Amino acid sequence: MWARTLFNGLRGPMPLAQARPSLFLLLPSSPFQSAIPTIAKRYTHEYAPRYKRIRKQFKGRVSVRTGGSIKGNSVEFGEVGLRLKSNGVRMSALQLKEADKTITRVLRGTGASLVTRFICNIAVCVKGNQTRMGKGKGAFEYWACRVPTGKVLFEIKGDVHDHVSKMAFVAAARRLPGTFEIVNKQSQVRVSPTAVIDKPEPINYLDVMKKRPTKKWTNIQESKRPEYMMFRGR
Repeated sequence: MWARTLFNGLRGPMPLAQARPSLFLLLPSSPFQSAIPTIAKRYTHEYAPRYKRIRKQFKGRVSVRTGGSIKGNSVEFGEVGLRLKSNGVRMSALQLKEADKTITRVLRGTGASLVTRFICNIAVCVKGNQTRMGKGKGAFEYWACRVPTGKVLFEIKGDVHDHVSKMAFVAAARRLPGTFEIVNKQSQVRVSPTAVIDKPEPINYLDVMKKRPTKKWTNIQESKRPEYMMFRGR
């Protein structure tokens, strides 16, 4: 298939794959359209939730786990991880993405994969400096997440040398606020900036519920009997 080019310094027909778009083809067909063509953004990634509507939130504070929760404080999916050692801090999606790029660059060619253990769902709104009080909270600026003490942010999954994983995490820690430590599955669980505990044994909550069943659990088990299943869905 052949195409003619307009005002591009070439004469005669040329293949369509080699034809460049003319200036007249980029001009808007209507005066209400923009003269700048829309260019798709490819091969990029951002830590942003798929919210159709961005809801403004209070600034809030990073939670302190006074109840003894250790959720997310140990390595679960990989062999080694990067854990926050200092006090809880709010991190922006841009900071976390820079750390992600650094780790991915070091792991390139090793066959290992990177696992993230956070979600940036805090909408941060900013108002201009020396602005009068009132008239709203401000426009949306960026996404962020609250990271408590002992939270594991990144994990490396795969057969990779310890020196390579250490290099990746040390380079990533320089781009993040706070103090970090490198842990593995045998490391102790951090509960505060100065205290660690041994990893507790896993609890089978199904056996615990069978020993001391609640009323709701008993009704669920009774509903699975054949005489009740016969009349279900009528």
